[in-house]
Amino acid sequence: MTLDSYYQDHWIEVEPDRLEAYEQMFQWRDGLEPLIAPAKIVEGLSVVDYGCGPGHLAMEIARRVGKSGQVWGLDINEEFIARTRARALDQGLEARVNTELMEGEELPLADASVDRVLCKNVLEYVPDPDATVREFRRVLHPGGLAHVTDSDWGSLIVEPLEPGRVSALMAAAAVAFRTPLIGRRLYGIFRRAGFEDVRVRVMANADTQGSLRPVIANMTSYARASGQLDEPDLQAFLADVDAAIEEGSFLGVLPQFLVTGSA
Repeated sequence: MTLDSYYQDHWIEVEPDRLEAYEQMFQWRDGLEPLIAPAKIVEGLSVVDYGCGPGHLAMEIARRVGKSGQVWGLDINEEFIARTRARALDQGLEARVNTELMEGEELPLADASVDRVLCKNVLEYVPDPDATVREFRRVLHPGGLAHVTDSDWGSLIVEPLEPGRVSALMAAAAVAFRTPLIGRRLYGIFRRAGFEDVRVRVMANADTQGSLRPVIANMTSYARASGQLDEPDLQAFLADVDAAIEEGSFLGVLPQFLVTGSA
């Protein structure tokens, strides 16, 4: 694993403790509903979950499309695929959940073969976002929808920490992302791929309880891997975040860009 390819390698090889952390972070919660609502997932649809992780979102989609629908969970991590399969079997959804290990840029699906493509907080890691979104359009039926949700790490707010400290952390952590500013670039990517009726929404919920703390901790791990910040600085950053949460002065904001386009 080299720094040049770390943005993708760290998803191909995920350590056991990080796998378990993602199991918690990626669980479906009702509060996530606004992030996928624009995809208009209903019974009978065929839906791709691009970058399905351990499968929590794929299971939610499978319940929505019903027995007449199909879900394809795609990921580059073998353990994520195995967990998605096991989760579908455990929940009695195996007949409508298909999984494929991604080994390149091309989606393992025929042209014009699905109704929806969902991609939640994944496009920031792919080698060529333009090529990937063109693939989304290729596999969609005419009139089908691609819906991407992603962060914009240049807009992260962590109060009451000084903005310069937050910027320094994210500059070091950027090694983990191919396109850390993907959020603001999604509209142009969709337009270049030929999507029509491209719609952009921005959600920026204010976290005052520390829900973003696991995400911030993840950023410190990425910054550590880059070697650009000293360990005492990383520990101090997290300690200051914890102190702010404890005293009730914490405010975290990470805007999510929601972009939907019609094939």
